[in-house]
Amino acid sequence: MRGGKELQKQTVHSLWDNFQYMMRHWWRWNRRSMLWVLLTIPATVALPAITALIPKLLIDYISEQAPVGKMIAMVCLVSLLVALLTWIGPFLSSLLEADTMEIKMRYRMLVFDKLLYTDYGNIENEENRLKFERGKDFVFTGANNGPCTYFFFCITQLLTGIVGICSFLGLLSALKMWTLIIILATCVFDYFLSFKLTREDYAATDKLAPFYQRLSYFYRLANNVPSGKDVRIYGAKDWFLRSMAECLAAYVKLLGKVGHTAIRVSAGRAFLSLIRDLIAYVYLIYCVVSGEISVSDFIFYFGIINGFSTWVLNVSYTINDLRRICVECDRYREFVEIPERRETQRHYVPLPGADSFPCEIEFRHVTFQYPGAQTPVIHDTSFHVGKGEKIAIVGENGAGKTTLIKLLCGFYRPTSGQILINGTDTANFDPDAYFDLFSAVFQDYNFLPLSIAENVSVCLKEKADPQRVVTALRLAGIYDRIMRLPQGADTLMNKQLNDDAVDLSGGEQQKLLLARAMYKNAPILILDEPTAALDPIAENEMYLKYNDLSRDKTSFFISHRLSSTHFCDRILLIDDGRIAEEGTHRELMRKNGKYRHMFDMQSYYYRLGADENA
Repeated sequence: MRGGKELQKQTVHSLWDNFQYMMRHWWRWNRRSMLWVLLTIPATVALPAITALIPKLLIDYISEQAPVGKMIAMVCLVSLLVALLTWIGPFLSSLLEADTMEIKMRYRMLVFDKLLYTDYGNIENEENRLKFERGKDFVFTGANNGPCTYFFFCITQLLTGIVGICSFLGLLSALKMWTLIIILATCVFDYFLSFKLTREDYAATDKLAPFYQRLSYFYRLANNVPSGKDVRIYGAKDWFLRSMAECLAAYVKLLGKVGHTAIRVSAGRAFLSLIRDLIAYVYLIYCVVSGEISVSDFIFYFGIINGFSTWVLNVSYTINDLRRICVECDRYREFVEIPERRETQRHYVPLPGADSFPCEIEFRHVTFQYPGAQTPVIHDTSFHVGKGEKIAIVGENGAGKTTLIKLLCGFYRPTSGQILINGTDTANFDPDAYFDLFSAVFQDYNFLPLSIAENVSVCLKEKADPQRVVTALRLAGIYDRIMRLPQGADTLMNKQLNDDAVDLSGGEQQKLLLARAMYKNAPILILDEPTAALDPIAENEMYLKYNDLSRDKTSFFISHRLSSTHFCDRILLIDDGRIAEEGTHRELMRKNGKYRHMFDMQSYYYRLGADENA
């Protein structure tokens, strides 16, 4: 039982708790399929018993010189019964499989719901990503499209095996008990060999997960269209394939160790099977020779003994499979049950109403450190933003600009300190409702394979406000470009999924993101490098519109191009997670500090480029 304890230690919940978890969902989601299981059992148990009985009846009829008509009638009747049982088993299994597909999709929806609902910090956390990688096998891979569906077939096999064992024990009651005990003993040894293989598989799975994660990354990268340009321009194919091959070699090496264990276990199980057959043959031959049973009984009992052994082995294998599935379920639950901060706080204060817009924002001694990191990313940061104020956040790459904004948006919670909106700690707001305060354009973005209007409104077409979509497109400066398309705002996006979709340039996509932010019209506007993909002329147009876009809003403009900062009321220069300098463009230039140095350096290269192009 040492192996069982080791396997138990690998789970957060007990195996029995995981078993109950799956049974509860089965009952809640599709209890009709339980009826198919109950109907399958008698048909499955009866078939091998009748198959073993047929030759006995034939031999007895022939020995008794029964009428031919009676023999034919018996053969026809039994054949009809066998055909019916042979058909009904797979038929009920197909019904069960169809119903369990619904259950599998419900399990998958729990994963999708978790991915979309969980705190943003959980998604970025490496430990949680590994939990997802380990837990997704429960619903996305494995036998019968996932252990979650194989569970129902295991329950069917387990119940069928138990009924089969009891039924066949009754048929074998005339034989010596020691024969059955020896057969049971070989089956028990077979079970432990199978359990050893299961334990080895799970030990290997933990080691394989990081390699599988890397292989999945390589596959996604190879299938990524933008990455393909870099691979070809820089001749990175050989490096890419070599890196993938090294990862694959390590992956295969670990699989090989599991394979060696499987070979040894298979050899042991074959030896046990040989012992069972020898015992059955020798004992039954002795009974025939000694006159205890007839030849027809010999054939019947041999078939029943084989059937009995099969039932016992099936039960033992199924128990092992169920243990395995319970561990997979535990890993699945470990991800979908990651604690959420919204679940630990039940009472929230209302969000600021429209009568208190635009919002006032304050950071009070905020520090943030990623889990497992050695040093904080944001250090004891404090600043105040007045209602309707336009703030530029500048600094070198990696200084902490985007992290500061993620804290403001509620994606992360401060390690220490407070963030206040209109004087209220943001920790007291409902996290889901809190996002309603923000419209944002981030550097990383995605468009859904839907229409432009749906991507701007981020809602179903019938729920979108067409006039608001048009207004947002105009504000973003992309209305004329969209209206020139054959379907206008109804044009689909994402050419990989829609052949008639539009393929917008990087700058056009950036403007479309801005239109999305304008459509939402939240009181706090965040633009994270909004002009990064724009040419200088388009960038200048964006700056000219910035005042209109941010009117009656508290806004943050993150940029590494310092030429944009004079449009803002105030500038925060972030350096090493701290506010190094603060003030207007003119004030910071007069300070002659780090901001002035960065501005002069950028201006020098802009002037140098202009002189060379003159």
